[in-house]
Amino acid sequence: MTHERAEIVRDLVAILVAAVACPLALFGGALLGCATEGFNAQCAMNGVLVSPPILIAAGVVAAALTRGLWGYVWVFVGVIIGMVLIFVLTYLGGTLLPVDPVTGTIATIWFLAPVSIGYVLGRGGAWFIRAWRAAGEEKPKTT
Repeated sequence: MTHERAEIVRDLVAILVAAVACPLALFGGALLGCATEGFNAQCAMNGVLVSPPILIAAGVVAAALTRGLWGYVWVFVGVIIGMVLIFVLTYLGGTLLPVDPVTGTIATIWFLAPVSIGYVLGRGGAWFIRAWRAAGEEKPKTT
């Protein structure tokens, strides 16, 4: 496989990771938060606490797959696809979400922020590891 084709595949997988993370964080966070106490206001708050780590982890994974500003653009596209996927899944489940442009924008920012934090952490970690390896290669080995 050529280098360009491998980059395209990695970018597509990064989009997929970000797109799947949004419904997983919403529905998975709600299920984990409400597993013992049923669906109520307290469980909704637990879901809010469970969802960001899932989204941050998705950002870190996406950062490992893609890189640079274009990589972040693809992750952003993945979050938009994930938000549409949430809407479609709730429609198919019989509970249509009433979404207006303001609510949709707020929800997208709410989901994009942790994914972005994870992406920055992942890219920063990759940069640190490359710099650490480069510094180790420059030093002469003594025995």
